Amino acid sequence: MTAPSTGRWTGPSSFWNPSGVGGDGADLTLAARGPFRLRAVAVSHGWFQTAPFAWDDAGERLGRVEPLGRRAVTLAMRPHDGGVAVRPSSELTAAQRETAEARVRRMLQLDADLDGFPEAARAVDPGLADDLAGYGGGRMLAGSTLFEDVVKGICGTNTTWRQAVGCINRIGALGRAGAFPDPAALLRAGEDHMRDVARVGYRAPALTEAARAAIDGRLGEIEADSVAGDADRVYAGLLGLRGIGPSTAGFIILLMGHYGRPSIDSATIRVARDTWFDGRTPTAKEVAARIAPAEGFQGLVLAWSTLRTWQRDTGLA
Repeated sequence: MTAPSTGRWTGPSSFWNPSGVGGDGADLTLAARGPFRLRAVAVSHGWFQTAPFAWDDAGERLGRVEPLGRRAVTLAMRPHDGGVAVRPSSELTAAQRETAEARVRRMLQLDADLDGFPEAARAVDPGLADDLAGYGGGRMLAGSTLFEDVVKGICGTNTTWRQAVGCINRIGALGRAGAFPDPAALLRAGEDHMRDVARVGYRAPALTEAARAAIDGRLGEIEADSVAGDADRVYAGLLGLRGIGPSTAGFIILLMGHYGRPSIDSATIRVARDTWFDGRTPTAKEVAARIAPAEGFQGLVLAWSTLRTWQRDTGLA
């Protein structure tokens, strides 16, 4: 998985149109499990820079278009009483409201069980623990579906983040009315479109295979394992997908709420070198030993150490 970004963030996504968000739909108010800060989740990593997400930093609002039934609906999320209020661009049926709520809960990890995470971070790095406590770090922004996260993860492999964002946003253009494309839309576009228009290069077959995995139920099986709490099977299932290696699988599993498996790659080793090893490049085994006191939160502690460095480097901290 590539580093989250290659430059400073300069403003909201071009997909964001504050004047066009709102409408007649009644708000959904969704509570989070435990302390919650919308901005900390929204800009936790580079997903917010990709379609169909759009982040308004000044207004502290996160927006995106979601297909709900036969309609594409803009959902505008803002902080509200320890969670979020979600304003749909049009009135929703009861079934559509239920779907919208489930997708927002997944995107913002509202149901994440972070009990013990502050103590785990402190066991590894008291300074990081203090920083995260003040910032509100812990949850990570996810797509509204596992398919979306897999597509974005594949696009972010072995490339710069700037190039990955371009690929993802060109794929995003295949979606209905600004929503992220469904698997069938990606398959209809085909590998030639992925290579020639989305410019994903050698990743084209992996992306169409991800679409097939969503349609034939393989991604559904991974999600079922996740609900059952079997992180090992989730990780193995992700590794079984074409184009998903250990680093990308380790990142996606964090977005699914499994925090114990650290993804140790070149980016995390660089941060560990400067943060914990006085400029000496550690081995992966040394990094693993350094974060071992975090126990069931080793992956999340390592990720947030890396992400806070990226946020400071790109002006998001």
